[in-house]
Amino acid sequence: MSRRLLSIERHQKIVEKVSVEEAIDFITLAKELNVSVMTVRRDIRELEKQGYLKLTRGGAYAQITRSIDILLSPRAEDQGEAKTIIGKYAASLIEPGEVIFIGAGSTTAQFVQYLKPDLNLTVITASIPHATFLAAKGFKVISTGGEIATDDIAQTGYIAHDNIKRFFASKTIIGTRGVAKDVGLTDINSEVAQMSSLMVAQAEQVLVLADISKVGVKANYAICPLSDIDEIITTKDAEQAYLAECGDQCEVLASE
Repeated sequence: MSRRLLSIERHQKIVEKVSVEEAIDFITLAKELNVSVMTVRRDIRELEKQGYLKLTRGGAYAQITRSIDILLSPRAEDQGEAKTIIGKYAASLIEPGEVIFIGAGSTTAQFVQYLKPDLNLTVITASIPHATFLAAKGFKVISTGGEIATDDIAQTGYIAHDNIKRFFASKTIIGTRGVAKDVGLTDINSEVAQMSSLMVAQAEQVLVLADISKVGVKANYAICPLSDIDEIITTKDAEQAYLAECGDQCEVLASE
C-alpha cells in the first residue's frame, strides 16, 4: 500500500512540475524527488501512456490531456463511464463567451476535457488541475487563490471565499456527494461544501453533475437546497431516480 502511495505522490509532483516549467530533465527530477533516474524514467513513461505528458530525449515536456485529479482521486474510477458521459453532455450546454464557475472534483474533471477552446470562455475555478489544463488549452482562467487542500488539489479558505464573491457568472458547474429532496445538495467536506455554496450564489444558472450513486445520499455538510439549482445532469439509467427524488424543484437532463 505504501509503495503505491509513494508512486502516486511522485506522479503528482512530476505532472505539476512539467505543467509549470513546461520542460524538465530526468536528472533534475530525480534529485528533487530523491529517487534514481531510472525510477523517474519509468514514472514518466507510465504518465505518457496515460496521456498526462509527452516524453522527449533526456526529459519530459508538458502536454497534459487529462486533469491530474483524475489520477489522484480514489473517486475517479467510481462510476467512471458515467462521469465521462455526464461531463461530455454538460460541456455541450455551454454557450460561447460565457463566464463560468467550475468546482473541483472528478466529475467536473471530465467536464473540462470536453470544453472547446473556440468557445472563448472565462473560467473561474479553485481547482489547480482544472486551471492548469484549461490555461494550457488557451482558455482565459481566473484562479480563486487561497490555501491548497490536498484532497482535490483545490484552493480553499477565506481568500478563495472573498474572491468568489467578486464575480458573477452565467453558469456554475459543480459536482456533489449527495442529492436528497429534503436536504438538497451535500458534501462530506465542509470546505468543499462552502466553496460550492458560494459558487451557486454567484451564478445565474446552476448545473449539478451527478451520477446514480448520489441519488438520495445525505452527506454531512449542506451546499444548497434543490430549489437553488436549475439542472441536474446525469445518465439515462439514473434519470427516473432523480426525477422521483427532485420532483419539480429542478430539471433533470440525461444522456446516454
